[in-house]
Amino acid sequence: MQTITSLQNPIVKLATSLHQRKSREETGLFLIEGKKGVEEAINYGLEITQVFTKENSNEKILKKISTTDTPPEIVAIAKQFKYDIKDLFKDETPLIIVLENIKDPGNLGTIIRTAKAASASGIILTGDTADIFNPKTVRSSAGNLWKIPIIKLEEKNRLKEIINSNKPCQIIGTKVDKNSEKVYFKVDYKKPTVVVFGSEAEGISDQLAQQCDFLIQIPMHSEIESLNLSVSVGIILYEALRQKLS
Repeated sequence: MQTITSLQNPIVKLATSLHQRKSREETGLFLIEGKKGVEEAINYGLEITQVFTKENSNEKILKKISTTDTPPEIVAIAKQFKYDIKDLFKDETPLIIVLENIKDPGNLGTIIRTAKAASASGIILTGDTADIFNPKTVRSSAGNLWKIPIIKLEEKNRLKEIINSNKPCQIIGTKVDKNSEKVYFKVDYKKPTVVVFGSEAEGISDQLAQQCDFLIQIPMHSEIESLNLSVSVGIILYEALRQKLS
């Protein structure tokens, strides 16, 4: 095991550069922080290129390469992985979520974790959405980032066309709108389904809404404007899971 003692070590500089999206995109690498995440990655078969621990690195180095205030006992550099859109349609009745303009990396990680827990088939990211390899997203996903197919769709104007070319699905848009056609629990999620979510501030764009078969809402108190996005995703995914298990 190589012992690293200098903050000027090229490997330390590489790890630190992975805090930035540009460096992650250029190198095809990302950071995994914490024992659970690193263990989950190794067990899942991700390619780990470097591991920093208290045994082979000093406290200053772990603090330098970590993105948290208190550095974890282990940090790893891993190679990024990619899924194909066909990976989202392997289930007989897929349940796929689309996330548009989700800018908070922590929220994105929580949604990924929830989607895996609720047995969603995959996630499509579109618009100005956070990088899934952002360290905060990786941490928030709690070792589930690589366990569910996630793809980026640049041409969101072709969402319906692309989905139906793989498998005909009902496409549902979520909106905080009392005029939406249905309440979320009145939808039949046993059918192949795609649910589209937008940001808390703006909701889904008209471009995506026009491609949906209908819109749904989550009822809430009149004094509340919206729910946290990850909460909304969880509510709908677990209703879908409840129906599939009933």
